[in-house]
Amino acid sequence: MEVVINKDNFEEEVLKYQGTVIVDFFGTWCMPCKMLKPIVEKVAKEYDCKLATIDVDDNPELAKQFGILSIPNLRIFKDGKEINSSVGLISENKLIELIK
Repeated sequence: MEVVINKDNFEEEVLKYQGTVIVDFFGTWCMPCKMLKPIVEKVAKEYDCKLATIDVDDNPELAKQFGILSIPNLRIFKDGKEINSSVGLISENKLIELIK
């Protein structure tokens, strides 16, 4: 399940969610982000994770809050707590390691 996130729904969709959320900070212009998206979608579906996407251009306050300086940038949350992160294009196996 993919949810588009902004400052108004971040708390409800990520911090209050019971389970694993893959938060994908991306830009529509970012080629590595486009390459990573199908990998993230596949892993989220296979491992029953919520996928929360945040366009950094539309949500600069969230990008600043999380210190996002480079994209793609993934943050993994479990029951509202950040448990892992990754910057740049990563493999499916690496993403699976991050969520386990």
